[in-house]
Amino acid sequence: MSSLRNLTRLSAVLTISLALTSTLASADVIVVNQFGLAFDPPDVTIATGDTVRWIYNGGNHDVVEGLDGTVDGDEAFFGLLDAQNTVFEVTFDAAFVAANPRPGGLYDYFCSPHFNFGMVGSVTVVDEPGTSFCDCSGSNSPCSNPGGAGEGCANAGGSGAMISGTGSTSASADDITFNGSGMLSGQAALLFVGTIQVNGGLGLSFGDGLRCAGGQVTRLGVRIPNGSGAATWGPGLNSASNWGAGDTRHFQIWYRDTVGGPCGNQFNVSNGYSVSFN
Repeated sequence: MSSLRNLTRLSAVLTISLALTSTLASADVIVVNQFGLAFDPPDVTIATGDTVRWIYNGGNHDVVEGLDGTVDGDEAFFGLLDAQNTVFEVTFDAAFVAANPRPGGLYDYFCSPHFNFGMVGSVTVVDEPGTSFCDCSGSNSPCSNPGGAGEGCANAGGSGAMISGTGSTSASADDITFNGSGMLSGQAALLFVGTIQVNGGLGLSFGDGLRCAGGQVTRLGVRIPNGSGAATWGPGLNSASNWGAGDTRHFQIWYRDTVGGPCGNQFNVSNGYSVSFN
């Protein structure tokens, strides 16, 4: 019964917080953990410009682009993952993709010592369906808490949350997915969509962040971010908001920041993200 009451309270808080104010290129870092003889998650889809960061957790491993299980020297990327090299990362920017083209943007990879044990993964690089706006990297933060480039304002973790997208801009296909990162693990996060960019796309103070999306607002679901502060919404979101070909919509993530938030308002928001559907 108490769980039901808590969920009811959460829904009310989210509704009230959004109602109060309803009146820049970015890049994400996607973390892949090595656990035992596996990469977690093994397969990721990213946008051009994103970075994939592999994190070591024990043993002796490497990260080798390819499918054949051997290190040939012509791989698009190669890095050790061991006690002396605990992090390996690759930025899949336009220059890297142009220099190392792969069909469908698919970069398979493996751990060469453990290839026969099925220690493999993949990175698929796609163009983002939308554009970021209204970050908090300048002097516009509510309480001197700027985030990094492309991020919302800094939270208790010291950085800002970021929203990005994958999939297509086809309203009928309804396959767009929104990825949130930099939020607080275990604290509720809500994706919402608006019909206008607030304050001409510059945003206005809202909790510990900037409200970027406004006008007619629709809530698109609550998620609980994982241990890395990440969460995903979609596909199949259009039934809630009913956007169509020719419509432009503006998306943002509201999330709890109840302990140690820089401004003390107990919630924060990501940057904004605009999509023009066809």
